[in-house]
Amino acid sequence: MEQNFTQCSKCKASITAEDVFCSNCGYPENADQEEKDKYEYRIKLKMNVLKDAKKKLKNVKILLWVLAGLHLVVGLAFLSQEITFYDGIGPIIAAVIFIACVFWVNKQPLVGIMAAFIFWVLLQLSVVLVDPALLLSGIILKIVFIGIFVKGISSAKDYKEFSQKLRTLNATT
Repeated sequence: MEQNFTQCSKCKASITAEDVFCSNCGYPENADQEEKDKYEYRIKLKMNVLKDAKKKLKNVKILLWVLAGLHLVVGLAFLSQEITFYDGIGPIIAAVIFIACVFWVNKQPLVGIMAAFIFWVLLQLSVVLVDPALLLSGIILKIVFIGIFVKGISSAKDYKEFSQKLRTLNATT
């Protein structure tokens, strides 16, 4: 029994005339137009999730730049005063770490955001150890920062998942 082979119009993989879906990319090659529209819609949804995730990742990077800038300004202000010179070194080191996290987020979003978030939390805890009353100082801003980090972590997961799925589809097309 001889099978007729054809090519998938999306990925050019060989499929039989009886195959409804391409076994390589999942495109409904031999299905009706409704199935093809559903496939394109799913691709579009994945692209929208990626676009939204990129926006939230950008918000985290902006937050990290702001944190780095604030720590740098505080550090430089302390460095300019002889009595507090050594107090200025810590904030400058923190600024450098936040800047490094921005570049880390560009390479590995989830790991970079988690590292930045953990570092930020440790900084907050170290301040509270010095003066517990500072826990409530700027509480609204702290809640906003936590929200940005949490959304960033969620978006980094989505970004990783959906970019991998789209890469797989694009590699086959």
